Amino acid sequence: MPGPAAEAPSPAAAVLRLGAVLAASGPVILTTFGVGRQSVGWFCSVTDTAPYQVEGPYALENVPGELLFWGVLLLPVVVAGLLLRGSRRATLTAVAAVGAVLAFGLVTAFLLPGPDPCTGQDRAVVPPWPLIVCYPVAAGALRLAARSPLPRRRHGFILWAGAVVAAAWTPMFHRWTVASDNRLLSGVYIQISESFWDDLAWWTCEADGIGLPVVLVVLAATANVTASIRWGRLAGTAAAAALLLFPLLDVVTYISQYSGDVEMTPFVDSIRWPLLSRPFSSQRPFGAPWRESPGPGPSTWHET
Repeated sequence: MPGPAAEAPSPAAAVLRLGAVLAASGPVILTTFGVGRQSVGWFCSVTDTAPYQVEGPYALENVPGELLFWGVLLLPVVVAGLLLRGSRRATLTAVAAVGAVLAFGLVTAFLLPGPDPCTGQDRAVVPPWPLIVCYPVAAGALRLAARSPLPRRRHGFILWAGAVVAAAWTPMFHRWTVASDNRLLSGVYIQISESFWDDLAWWTCEADGIGLPVVLVVLAATANVTASIRWGRLAGTAAAAALLLFPLLDVVTYISQYSGDVEMTPFVDSIRWPLLSRPFSSQRPFGAPWRESPGPGPSTWHET
């Protein structure tokens, strides 16, 4: 029976798997940092349509555009889940999933662009560059990773799935909405930048709506399984710290705006509790994965 050293994935294979998930997450990461927003339908195609217009992300009434948003957001989750199953067939299925989302993105961009969420007018045909650039890279990394299957192990999928759901809470329920005339916001918020912390708090609100916390959880899960225990725990700790930054900034922003006059109900409503609960609800999603216990007898399982 091969020992743990024989079953351990090579560093190159671990880098390929993590790189594939990172590339599949590329459109979410790029739009979070303002790159390529005008080429995807859940942002304004023109950024200066109104003095206080929120750029996005918006919950779309256009069904193909809304489906594409969720396809882009959940693709890293699907890719990571299939990769961590370990088999060559699952990895090639992940390649097919990447190709399907890319094809749907091209069809939506060129044939079903839908109305602009800020103006209500038909969007101009613009290639979805974040998808075009990132997804072929992800598919290539997946094809290479398929040559080195992972050993079959338990990875705490249920707990990781719970972490993903908590991280996706804002995209599911709190994205910007558009009034019936497709031009006016159902709620008007004016960004008043008074300090670096105000800018950072505003950015985290955008990042949360775009789905960056989902990407952080997925990358931590991938590193936790494919990398060594030390690097897996480091990735989990970094993801937990990043997720804690979001509700921490909510607290700082609320206190700074109300100058210590804290009312409990508005204060509670202003905190992004799903992100706060994720690092503390279970230690294992941000700790070590399940490992196979070495030994001369039948395989047993224990938590490291």
